[in-house]
Amino acid sequence: MNPEIKVPQSNAVVVVRSLVWPGSYTFFYNGKVSQIYLGHGRKFSFDAKPFPVNPPCVMSDPEEYEDGPEPTPLEEPVVEEKPEGEEGEENNSEEAD
Repeated sequence: MNPEIKVPQSNAVVVVRSLVWPGSYTFFYNGKVSQIYLGHGRKFSFDAKPFPVNPPCVMSDPEEYEDGPEPTPLEEPVVEEKPEGEEGEENNSEEAD
């Protein structure tokens, strides 16, 4: 091979999956072929499907919590003022001490 000619590099991976043996995969990367099998050792058949036929029942949504006060309100909250009679009693007791 001529050293001046550069072979293009590719980071692509070709994956082939077997439809007869579920879990059997063949990979091609950088001119190398690798195979792996992750399965139960059974061929695929329509009689014994590897997936559940009926999915499990979907549960209902849980009850939601009650909404509390807004943590950052857009408007300033209204502060209730005490009646004048209550404020006067506090001021008198402080002056007596």
